[in-house]
Amino acid sequence: MTSYIKSKKRQRFNRNRGLAILNILIILAVLSFGFLYLIQTNSLVSCSYEIREQKEYLKKLQTENQNIEMEIAQWQSPVNLEEIVQSLGMIESGQVVYLNTEKEMAMKE
Repeated sequence: MTSYIKSKKRQRFNRNRGLAILNILIILAVLSFGFLYLIQTNSLVSCSYEIREQKEYLKKLQTENQNIEMEIAQWQSPVNLEEIVQSLGMIESGQVVYLNTEKEMAMKE
């Protein structure tokens, strides 16, 4: 073989080697992007699930809050308060007398 043919084969080999490396790099990049996409999608699904759970918990708390507010309103109703007063044996006060002290007092130091 002549040196010219050897150099042509070497050039072709180097060119093919460069294309092979480029192909490998492209494949690795595509696989990396695919893997990153899967990770991001998994994270998104996890966040979505967490949001749904939190919304359900919020709805439960709002319902419980409404029930408690209704119970408070029932306990504060005049009819219910009157029943409680009677069951405790309290009586209605008669005339209210206020004491008025006309003398002024000062504190001793």
